[in-house]
Amino acid sequence: MSKPISPEQALQIAEDQRRRFNELVDVFDTPQPPEVMARLEEVVAAARLSPGEVVLDVGTGAGVLIPLIEHYHPSAILACDLAEKMLERVGQKYPTVQTYRTDIALLPLPSDSVDVIFMNAMYGNIADKPRACRNGARMLRPRGRLVVSHPEGRAFVDQLQDATHLFVESLPTREEFELILAPLGLDVTTYRDEPKLYLMVARKRQ
Repeated sequence: MSKPISPEQALQIAEDQRRRFNELVDVFDTPQPPEVMARLEEVVAAARLSPGEVVLDVGTGAGVLIPLIEHYHPSAILACDLAEKMLERVGQKYPTVQTYRTDIALLPLPSDSVDVIFMNAMYGNIADKPRACRNGARMLRPRGRLVVSHPEGRAFVDQLQDATHLFVESLPTREEFELILAPLGLDVTTYRDEPKLYLMVARKRQ
């Protein structure tokens, strides 16, 4: 379970991550191996997107999920990231995507305005996870879906804790996610914790 974080700590963590991920934009903007792309296709498919829905990609990086999301013909794709250079790259590659440089915990989209929120390969980096989930639940429409995933699995994230000075926490168990999300009106419908894929889908109640 996440440890409590003060607002000042969260801001400092976000700034550290912004600087570091700005330095890594070219590293992130490289073709992924076919097996990783296949797992990312599973992640996007798990959201059960319908044409015309509004999709928010949190921690979009260089936009690896965006072409996979576009396949489902959403009415709008929104992308949120801390690093402005990542968002600049997204804007160059996908000019129709609306970008927001902010922490997901602070993203000021209207309530009940988004159908699906993806948090791929970034949930462990969120400083204030309860606040991020509260804000995500607020923005989701009834029956909207929150998808948290990592295409390399839990063990990869745990290894990052020893390999980087950046803030990284382990990915939640199903029970931990249920404790966070149930009071927000979200029910966990899918939970897969496999060696090379972590995937959680929760649906907002009507």
